[in-house]
Order: sequence, then C-alpha cells, then structure tokens
Amino acid sequence: MIGGSWDRHRALALLLAWVAAVAGLLAWSPAPARAADLQVTFTMTSLDVSGYKPKDTVTLSGTVTNTGGVEAYGVQVILWRSRDAIESLATLRLANSNNILGQRLPITADHYEAVTTSAQAFVPGETSQVTLRATMAELGFDTRGAAFAFGADVIARSSPTSDDRAVGQLRTFVPVPAKEPVPVTPIVLLSAPPTKLVDDLFRNDSLRDELAGRLSTLLDAAARPGMSWLIDPALLDEVQDMADGYEVQTRDGSEPGTGEEVAEQWLERFEALDRAAGARTLFADPDVNGARLAGDGLVVSRAEQAAADVSGLDDLPVVAVPAGYVLTDATDSFLADSGVDAVLARNANRAAALQTGSGALVLAASAAVPGDPESPQNLRTQLALATTVVAGSHGEVRLLTTASDLEQDEAATTGWMVRRPLHPLLESTPTTRRASYTTVKPDRLSTAQFEALGRLESDFTAYAELAPTSDLPDQSDAAVTRGAASAWVTDSRGFDAQLDGVNRIVGMAEVGKSVSLNASARFVMSSRTNEFPVTVTNDLTEPIQVKVVVTSNNPQRLTVPPSEVVTVQPNQSVTVNIRPQATSNGVVTAQAYAATESGRRVTPDTPITIEVTDLGVVAWIIVGVSGLVLVGATAWRIRQVRRRLAAGEPAKGGES
Repeated sequence: MIGGSWDRHRALALLLAWVAAVAGLLAWSPAPARAADLQVTFTMTSLDVSGYKPKDTVTLSGTVTNTGGVEAYGVQVILWRSRDAIESLATLRLANSNNILGQRLPITADHYEAVTTSAQAFVPGETSQVTLRATMAELGFDTRGAAFAFGADVIARSSPTSDDRAVGQLRTFVPVPAKEPVPVTPIVLLSAPPTKLVDDLFRNDSLRDELAGRLSTLLDAAARPGMSWLIDPALLDEVQDMADGYEVQTRDGSEPGTGEEVAEQWLERFEALDRAAGARTLFADPDVNGARLAGDGLVVSRAEQAAADVSGLDDLPVVAVPAGYVLTDATDSFLADSGVDAVLARNANRAAALQTGSGALVLAASAAVPGDPESPQNLRTQLALATTVVAGSHGEVRLLTTASDLEQDEAATTGWMVRRPLHPLLESTPTTRRASYTTVKPDRLSTAQFEALGRLESDFTAYAELAPTSDLPDQSDAAVTRGAASAWVTDSRGFDAQLDGVNRIVGMAEVGKSVSLNASARFVMSSRTNEFPVTVTNDLTEPIQVKVVVTSNNPQRLTVPPSEVVTVQPNQSVTVNIRPQATSNGVVTAQAYAATESGRRVTPDTPITIEVTDLGVVAWIIVGVSGLVLVGATAWRIRQVRRRLAAGEPAKGGES
C-alpha cells in the first residue's frame, strides 16, 4: 500500500511538472516581430512667394521619399498652415520648436497631390517630386510685419486596406513684411584663436593659414558696401607682428615663421576698410562670463591696457563679445562700468538691434544667422527671414564669422531690407528698454583656469623684479588676456598650449632652470661669524638681479642673513659671500637659493652643511684649564713641603 501510494504521488508530480513546463514554454515564447513603421519624408527644395496681396501665391516644391523599411500605400501630400500671425521673437522661437497649432488646407488640385493610389506601393527608397501652391487669401496670411508657420503633411497607409495616417511633415515660415523696409546691420567679426606668446614669438604658425583662408574671405566681405566689421585688437597685433618678421616656438628654441608675406597683404587690405563701418572688440575677446564667476574683476581693464599698445584702433568704438555670444543679467551688470560702448548677445529675449543694458548698450544679434547647422539651409533661410520680419523697424544685427555665415546672410537678404552701418546704429536711440535674456548656461573657462592665469600674472611680476631692464613684463596684460580668450572655452588643449608657451618664457619654474646656484657642500666655521662664497650663474639672455637666501634647520644655533643684491649678466657668473652667524657649536643643515630682491624664489634649494667649531674660544678654555691645573699643583706642592718641615725633615733641594 505504501509503495502504490508513492507511485500514484510520483505520477501526479510528473504530470504537474509537465503541465508547468508546457505553460512555461507558452509564456516565454517570443512575441511576433513588430512591423516596421511607415516613414515617408517631405524635403523642401524651394519656396517662392510671388507677393503679399491676397491673390499672390506661395509655391512649395519638394521631394517625397520613403525613408522607412516597408512599403507605403496611398501616399498624399497636403498643404498645412497656421493662421496665427507671429509678431514676437518669443512666439517665433515657440513655433520653431513645432509647438504651434495649425490646419491642413482643403483638398484642391493646388493644395494636395497624390503620390500613389491606395493600391500602388511606394517602396522603400522611392522618391517623387511634388509642387503645391495656395494664395495668400487661402492661407489666411493677412497681417503685414509678421511671419506665419507653413508647411505640408504627408499621409499614407501601411496596406491598401488600412487607414490613412500622418507619417511625415515639413514645417517652415513665410514672412510677410511691412511696407517699411527692415534695417539690417551685418557685422563681420575678424578674430582668431591667439597664437602670439610675446613680441616676435608665436606658439605655432596656424594664423598664417587663417589669414590665407577664412580671414581672407571675411576681409573681402567686410569691404563690401553696406557691411560693417569688428576687429579683435589681439588679431591685429599678431598680424602687425608677423608682417615684420617673427619666430615660432619649438621644443628646443625657435625657428623663423613663414607667414610674413601673407600677413603683409592682409594688413594692407585691412587698412583700406571703411573706418566708419568698423569697431573693435576687447583684446582677445576674453571670457567675461567666466571671469565674473572666477572673481577676476580686472579682466576688462587688463584687456584695454593690452589694446592700448595696438596701433590704428584709437578711433573705433568698443564692443564686448562674450563667449558663445551668450549674455546673462549678471554679466551685463558686471560690464556696466567697464567703459565698453556695447555688448553683443545672441540670446536677447526681444527682437531689436539696439537695446538698453545695465550700463553699456546691447547689440541683440540674430540667432537665425547662421542658425542650426543641422537644419537644411533653405529652412534656415526661411527662419532667418521670419526673424528679420519680426524685428521690423527695430532692426536686426547679424554677426558673421565664417564663409557659411556669409552665404546664409546673402540668402536671407531681400528687397524689403535695407543695410544700416554699425556706427549710425550705435549712435541711435535704443528702441527696446532694458534688455533681458533667455536662460542659457554659458560655456566658460573654469575657475582653475583663471587661477592658472593668476599665477602667470604673478610670474610676470616676479620676472620684472628678476630682470628689471627686460621689456617682457610690459607684455603681461596681453599675455594673460590671450590666456583668457573666449576661443579656449571649447578648446582646453589650446588653453594649455598657450599657457605652457608663455610659461616657458617667464614662468618662475622654467626661469629657475636657467639660473643656478653653486656652493660647497660643507662649510666649517672657526669663529662665531664667517664668510663663505656662493656662485650664481645666469644662462638667460637678459641681466638679472638676485640675492642669496639661506634657511637653517636650526635657527637657534645658526642664522644666515640674505646676501646683498647682485647683478648677473647674461651667460655670466657672480660669486656672492654669505655670512653665517653661530651661537653654539655643532653641525647645521641649511638650504640656499637665489631670490629676487623682495624674496621671490628663483632657483631650487641647494643643500649645504655648516659645522661650527669656534676654535678661538676652545683655545682660551684650554689655557684657562691649564692655569687652574698649574695653580692647583703649586698649592699641593707647598702644602707637602710644610708637612715635611713640621716633621723635622729637611726640605728637598734645600739641604746644607
């Protein structure tokens, strides 16, 4: 009975296990593959507006493409638009993010085109050309001085019998200008990442290629009628320096640069520009956003000191250009008392060329030129036109920094615009009071990078003490400001290379490698004070002034006053006497180094050992002890003689 019961239980368990296994297989069987989604795109090839009256037409042409992996059926393209007039920059930005409501136009022969029938497959990779049109009245574009969202929807189905659904869309803008032309100020920015280290010495020769390429194209554009320009004084300084010959720093020294001729030609063309159309930036376009956060309140004054040494710029207004063209309320206030005439920003909330800031005027540059590089150029052009039409009589500023920017500016220039030069704009009354800015966290140099620049500035001060006849310290403002250039915000390697290049010239750690101190490893003092020679050698190319400083590990026993300041000529040595002062005997370890007059270290420590024996004192001690011994011996002899006399013994040597 027991065995049979066990067999029945075993059979039941096996049955349950089999059922569970089958259920598990059913539960974990893979789901059928999901059918690939329909993907049909419509790419605009042209957008033409014949005019702005009710019967004028807007014609949209484009290419329909099956970009998915499955066939599409019943592909149709239908015009779409929003009748809401866009009259502010904020609304335009919202619409550009596709956050706007609109409707498809009624299906007519002009508003709609069937690419395939419901029974005809539009296979993956297949394309078709489509042209649609509508009148301004049909679109409802009846407000002048505004932009309207416009485009097309793509409708398709996944099979001949399935439902239609939207599978793609195109969105762009149609500007409808006011009767008065919009004043536009295109500004060509002539600037490049710094390469100059100090006078006649450059970090590399990359500026030569810039002058022959990008900067040559921009200079041509700056010379065109109606164009304005901004020049970075640091760039002009570098070109002027290159034009009269220069050296390029190498690992072991320097070699002649090869851009002298191209610099001469570029400089000649620059000097022919219309001065009334120009302005200048701060020297090297320093990162004012980063400087504010790092607590560098001298960034502007330092830049202006550097610019004062660049010839040919005194008559130009000053426009600060923050890194990334992003301005914040805090940085606007930071620049309020800086003395600059204007600050340029691409992130102003309102569309108006000239606005009132915390102190300086604000040039509110359009972000639509150049626009998003990921967007097709024709869509960027329509957005740029919409941005301009929204600005209206307030005007617009366009900052152009590349050949692509120039092309975009040209494509977005129409008959309903007029060029306004920079000087008349700066002299006009701002049309928008108290500029405000979109919330953007600007990229910036780090606090650590500004601290490194602070150490570089300190090294320039030390070098001025070390080599008082050198002209290198006069270049401190320029070198430090180049190190704070906005160009390095997105190029940390460039920052490091620029900083390292200057440190090789004036950094105390590097300078100390060219100044050496030699002394005997051991000195012996035979008196409380002595003199010992120490030799200072100068392998720099300029005379230096130093003193020798000695620190003792036991100042209670031995001190060494600093030596007098001596001048050491280039590639020469001078012997300096140090005068230790001892208070007790013993062996003392000390470190000697060369320093500037104020005590800034120049060389590393040179260890020396000083042994204090003080032999003059020892001799007197020996004499004194000898005298005491003599007196004691004499007294003992007298006492011995007296004892013998008392005992009746004759004294030795006195017998008769």
